[in-house]
Amino acid sequence: MRRLMSTVAAFCVLISGLLLFSAGPASATAVSADADAVAKSAGQKWALRSLANRKYVSVRLHDADSKEWRLRASADRPGTWERFTLHTNHAGRTIGFRSEITGFLASAEFADGGDQKGMLRARGVRLGQWQQFIPHYLDEAVLPDSPRGSVVVTLQASEKAQSDGKATDAQKELKYVSAELGADSDGELRARAASAGLWEKFVLEPVAGTLASDTHDMPAAGSAPASDLNVMTWNLCANNRSCTWSGGLAGYAELNSGISAHLRSGSGALPDVIFFQEFCEKHAKRVEEMLEKPVGEGGTGRQWDVRFAPIHNEGDANGPLAQKQCAIKDKNDKIVADRGAYGVAIAVPDENVWYKRYDLVSPTSDIKYEQRTAVCAVLPSRAVAACTAHLSAGYLYDDPDGTWRRRQAQQLLDITRTYEAKGYRVVFGGDFNLVPPYPQAGPKEGGPSEALDPVYDKYLECGQQGDPNAKRTGEPTANASNGKPTRKIDYIFSPKNAPVRNCSVSPDSGHSDHWTLYGTVSLPAT
Repeated sequence: MRRLMSTVAAFCVLISGLLLFSAGPASATAVSADADAVAKSAGQKWALRSLANRKYVSVRLHDADSKEWRLRASADRPGTWERFTLHTNHAGRTIGFRSEITGFLASAEFADGGDQKGMLRARGVRLGQWQQFIPHYLDEAVLPDSPRGSVVVTLQASEKAQSDGKATDAQKELKYVSAELGADSDGELRARAASAGLWEKFVLEPVAGTLASDTHDMPAAGSAPASDLNVMTWNLCANNRSCTWSGGLAGYAELNSGISAHLRSGSGALPDVIFFQEFCEKHAKRVEEMLEKPVGEGGTGRQWDVRFAPIHNEGDANGPLAQKQCAIKDKNDKIVADRGAYGVAIAVPDENVWYKRYDLVSPTSDIKYEQRTAVCAVLPSRAVAACTAHLSAGYLYDDPDGTWRRRQAQQLLDITRTYEAKGYRVVFGGDFNLVPPYPQAGPKEGGPSEALDPVYDKYLECGQQGDPNAKRTGEPTANASNGKPTRKIDYIFSPKNAPVRNCSVSPDSGHSDHWTLYGTVSLPAT
């Protein structure tokens, strides 16, 4: 048996100083709105299956009153009511289960009495104490028909926070989640067991076929006339409390206002494709709606598709990746609205029907290290594939010598080849946390600068203004000094036969610590 933590007691001491509150119940009207807000995500879906009766855990949407949205091991296959995404705000040491059908998190309802005490219901509005479960991944056989990547797990919930930090007292508060299968039970999930037997064991199974990229081949590129493609990339710093969003954390209204103010490039052009980094999942739909507003109301007057891809934490080598949550406490320690997972997003014209998330190779020696991601979307009518990524951080952080960023840069090149094979011109960029490859660059400036040499060898970068022989430098985009950026770590790359012109950087960074980068890609006819 291999467990996520060395001891249960150690976790209890840890969690007592973190976010420990029970989130209030969600209303029926809030369910559809929140489920809609997270529908733009490319996160992996999971099913939880009882090892005892082989049934899938289902959210009972229409059960009455106090049992509405309860979790019950009763389904034969994983449909919409049985699918969840996994989330963490403790680097994978705890996980939460967000229901696809309600858009809310499974919550151990310890405030209920009698045989309903500890009942799991999919109505938690954020990852509070009752929505976080300690996973123990077991070295045991999964069910014969479980898909590859499945793992046996037990889950513990804590009824209340421990203020004194005493391990023995904390351990008493932890209860295993059981699928109650006795004569008078119907498979209801309840956090109530002191030890783990068969009823407390579940198989966590990845669910395929929930995204277009799972079920359909990438559409082939069509014939396209010569045209311009205006591209914008911006690290929004929506989750960094050192930035100047209200309390350091961007809400969607404030975020939309900031994005709207930065839509036009120096040439006055509105974007056709936008890359976002340090983005919160529940903002994707709201940003899409803002972009679709008339130009006079701060939008673009066109229809858009905004897709989100999460960054993950890996809590245990035997366990799955869990989506890292956007922070819910601002720099004043005030709780703000749940903003969903943390990651990157891409905005493309709404003709897009096929997009895909890619998990980038990332450092794993410490569970706090982020498992980075990329997301791509295709525009067949323009024979364009657009991709964005946020590579690992460097100096004095998770990749000090650049080992992982070298690999991630190469992986991005490998990804572009899959689209080129289908006839697409690939335009990609984002925050690569690397300075351009020029001789004076060193580790403190964002090295290793040579990590991007293979990318520059194959593609043109915005700052080269269409000249492959130009120096690989470009205007700074981040790391402010006296109100001005000092380093270039944001990029727009295009094919050698589709040079970028009008490359420019925004005059200000808004509430972010990055400046917006713009470029116009001159696409030839295909």
